[in-house]
Amino acid sequence: MFESEETRLYARTSSEDQAERGTIQNQVDFGTKYCDLHQLPIAGWYRDDGVTGTLPLQERPEGRRLLEDAKAGKVKLLLIYKLDRLGRTARVILNAVYDLEQYGVKIRSMTEPFDTSTAAGRLLLTVLAGVADMDRETILERLWLGANRAAREGKWLGGIVPYGYIVNEEKCLELSDKNPLPGMDMTEVDVVRLIYHITADDGISTIKIADYLNSLGIPPAYAIAGRQARKGKRIENTAGIWRPARVRNMIVNETYKGIHLYGKRSKKQREIISREVPAIVSEEIWDRAQQVLHNNQLESVHNSKRQYLLRGLIKCGCCSLTYCGTAYSSSQRGCYICNGKTTYRGSLMGKCGSKNLPQDWIENQVWNDCVKFIMSPGEALNQFENSIQENKSRVLQIETERALITKSMDEKEVEKQSILDLYRKKLIEAKDVEQQLQKINIEKLELQSRLDQLVIKMDSVDTMSQRFSSAKLFLDDLREKLGNGEPNFELKREIVKALVHKIIVETKNPGAKKPQANISVQYSFARGILRTDKDSLQQ
Repeated sequence: MFESEETRLYARTSSEDQAERGTIQNQVDFGTKYCDLHQLPIAGWYRDDGVTGTLPLQERPEGRRLLEDAKAGKVKLLLIYKLDRLGRTARVILNAVYDLEQYGVKIRSMTEPFDTSTAAGRLLLTVLAGVADMDRETILERLWLGANRAAREGKWLGGIVPYGYIVNEEKCLELSDKNPLPGMDMTEVDVVRLIYHITADDGISTIKIADYLNSLGIPPAYAIAGRQARKGKRIENTAGIWRPARVRNMIVNETYKGIHLYGKRSKKQREIISREVPAIVSEEIWDRAQQVLHNNQLESVHNSKRQYLLRGLIKCGCCSLTYCGTAYSSSQRGCYICNGKTTYRGSLMGKCGSKNLPQDWIENQVWNDCVKFIMSPGEALNQFENSIQENKSRVLQIETERALITKSMDEKEVEKQSILDLYRKKLIEAKDVEQQLQKINIEKLELQSRLDQLVIKMDSVDTMSQRFSSAKLFLDDLREKLGNGEPNFELKREIVKALVHKIIVETKNPGAKKPQANISVQYSFARGILRTDKDSLQQ
């Protein structure tokens, strides 16, 4: 029985407690009845609702107030429902008890018999703190295993639901393609597909996509007041506009191609669970969108004081990274250097020892090659045209073979009907019918396979002809532009991107004071052209 003195009570709940189906009101009701039964006047409550027990007492809002009141001498007796309300680890519990007792506070549990004024009571306190710690670890382990099992079954286990999806009654993701966005004819799924298509097909940057979506008035979040609320959707504290970072995060999200990685963002080491979800875009479109993002990143010229014609086209043969343009303040001469020299790659790999390329020299070499090809494509186009003519000569042969296959397949169908007629007249047995029909089906499959191959060949001939016509028109257009005077940088850049596949720098003696390199320029119109770097050229 306690003495009649002013009593204060501390209560706490957290997400772990919710798993045990406990709420803070349960503790309040129990504490009120307990104090009434023991005739203890209640002077006040300290309620940390939804605060984890792993935080020290002084880092909790009400816990901090409790310690301040204890220091001021306002707290004489503190009641708690269970010892684990003070903390969920042994260290936090024992530290909380120690801090409160330093201010003369008596601590009592309403459900556990211990008295810290005796040695036996302190031992029991330590044991109970250890039990609370073990209890927490056990709960976490069960929750962990349950979450992994649910994740493998495709359940959505919380967090912001990706734009374009909703969580159905089975707690699984499904496409948000039923309800149009407010005031629009588009759904969230339509918006996601629009973002991917204008990225993959048109190569538009995330900045322009964000501006475009904002100009269309498309809301970035579905949740609107008065409409269906969905668990996991962010409905507050959003600016209501599209931002480039938001667009980029959507484009690189693998969920949209049908793969969700559960546990990817966990701060702890854990198993990453890959599960299938409904795809909004095909894997092919998703991959093309990633390539566009990569190309746009290489194309970025923010804060650039010089223009680099071969930006993003030069690759290092030593470390496979991309060369970038820069200029040294001492000489103001531009050059291309490997990103492996400027990017930290760790102490083991170190900086790349590749050769730097003078900007003017390499750009002049490549540009002169491009101009020569535009003005006199000659042999390259002749070879392409001869290849087309050779394929066209086979068109008649392909058509003849297609007609033969089609006729044979029609005859197989007639043969099939004849066998069925014989069976209906009971002239052959069912076993014989099955064997013959199986044989006919196998022959038809073989014929169909060959027919598909011939169709692909015909399409290939048509495609090559179209490409040849397009190439001629493209080169004619470039010749006309070059004939109008000195081209500006934008036109040069357009031509180089169209005609240069990539440039590979193979440094012969990486790390030397004056390294030499072989430079392989791979053009779209010819085989690779091998050049040496400037230092090894005969001037």
